[in-house]
Amino acid sequence: LFLSPQHRYLQYTSPSDIDETENAWKPEEAEEGNLNMDTKQWAAKGTIQAGGIKVDTSNKVTKQSFDVEKGLVINETEQDFGKVCITGTYRQSTRVPNRAIVAFKTADIDLNIGLKLSLAFLLKIRAALKGTDEVGWLETTHINKDMRIGRGNKGTLFVLTRDPD
Repeated sequence: LFLSPQHRYLQYTSPSDIDETENAWKPEEAEEGNLNMDTKQWAAKGTIQAGGIKVDTSNKVTKQSFDVEKGLVINETEQDFGKVCITGTYRQSTRVPNRAIVAFKTADIDLNIGLKLSLAFLLKIRAALKGTDEVGWLETTHINKDMRIGRGNKGTLFVLTRDPD
């Protein structure tokens, strides 16, 4: 279930206390072929991780948007020091129809002092070491006109509501 072009959502992540057993969160088809994606549960606790770059999102407005026509995903979060933006491409999984396989391409930090830092080189190094730039997946488990609920390959639960803009 993919979104129509240019739909934007606010993202809120929170740890789940529902079930603490090691593989309780894991979907039946957790593996994604030979892509070498880590599916070991990650205790996010108010952070998100994209392509190995971890960002604190507790009490922060974080936006995620999918541009279906261009096959792009954009994650943005405002921090005290500036804005963090991680973008990449995605494709639909051939194994699970409601799963997007993500390959992050850019990671930029726009500091409040006017300086912009690009961490894309870290994503390229990681891709070279792993043999692929596809680093994770996001499965949509529920979607309606106001909300999208999904689960990432490491068990992070995403509850996103439509941005009124």
